[in-house]
Amino acid sequence: MENNIFTVTIKNADYKVKMGSVMPPLYDVSCGTDYHRIGKTDAGLWVYVEHPTLINHMPLQEIGEAIDEHSRSNSEEGN
Repeated sequence: MENNIFTVTIKNADYKVKMGSVMPPLYDVSCGTDYHRIGKTDAGLWVYVEHPTLINHMPLQEIGEAIDEHSRSNSEEGN
């Protein structure tokens, strides 16, 4: 996946997503002033890797599913 920023919309909120690390694959996700770095476990669950304290939690699994869908779409376009 390229290092481009893309936006996913979950429950009327726009989340900006950027790949923060390739190995392991981690993503920087922000919405307004909220920021989190997320990743996917070997079991396929999305988890917070880094987030400031006292910040609202994001709909993590929904954002992760949108990242997966975006990745699939990009890989299909490359074929």
